Amino acid sequence: MSRENKPKLDTRSLIKHMKSKGITFSLISENDAEQFLDTKNYYFKATSYRSNFPKVDGKYINLDFAYLVELAAIDAQLRRYLFDVAINVEHGLKVKILAIINNNPDEDGYTIVDEFKQKYTGFYETTITYMKKSRYSQDLYKKHGSDPAVWVLLETMSFGALTKFIEFYATKYPSKQLKTFINTMKYAKNIRNAVAHSSPILINLFTPKEYVPKPSAVVSNFSRENGIERQFIQDMKIHDLVALFYLNKQLSSERARYYTEKNGRETLNRLTRHPEYFHGMASIQQFEIVFSQILDTQN
Repeated sequence: MSRENKPKLDTRSLIKHMKSKGITFSLISENDAEQFLDTKNYYFKATSYRSNFPKVDGKYINLDFAYLVELAAIDAQLRRYLFDVAINVEHGLKVKILAIINNNPDEDGYTIVDEFKQKYTGFYETTITYMKKSRYSQDLYKKHGSDPAVWVLLETMSFGALTKFIEFYATKYPSKQLKTFINTMKYAKNIRNAVAHSSPILINLFTPKEYVPKPSAVVSNFSRENGIERQFIQDMKIHDLVALFYLNKQLSSERARYYTEKNGRETLNRLTRHPEYFHGMASIQQFEIVFSQILDTQN
């Protein structure tokens, strides 16, 4: 669509545009909506959730701006929670691979870094550059940056670089466990990247846009063992969420998983604060069911 058809509008004009599309301002006044868009969230993000609501003849049916505000708040809390889970998984993966390397008599902790640097120069240099430029790791760089051991390199490695490093290590030292992790990490990374960049989770759920015709074997098996129906994991985001929580189950302690479930339940309860807002919305109701099942896997 051309720029002429999508001109920049001021906040008051954006509200007028929403009204022309059938969005009402009964539960939140237009003045309060204007204040919200100017100080708490921006139009493009807040209105992205309108795709969850039905339209007839180009206009939304039973959609008040308050519903969008509520979904945006729920999604923000969900993203914060999932980011914490992703960080736990990232830490667990580093602990696991370092334990494997430390107990491998054929590795000294430096050779594998030299080989990784030669094979994946870009990932290596990005990690070293971050170590050098971050004010929190400059001492680390000064002491070890010129010749880092694996336990130093992994300290500041991104999730993407870590995934590539584990793949590289598993190529040199094949492992069934690492192969399983590798086949799952790329899906968990999708969730990690989405929440890190504040990409909405609660849009396009269970639609053709997100259809996964062939879920991964690890996700399929884990779902089947925990009573999660296949139709759910054929949604892209649900599939990747299951992958993330599978890794969390494998890499976290029992106590850590207790808090994963507890905090997840608190996040899930946020969906029920205004159930009347989402009455008849199958996608949100289905998400509530399957996310609860995913949390059950952490027991």
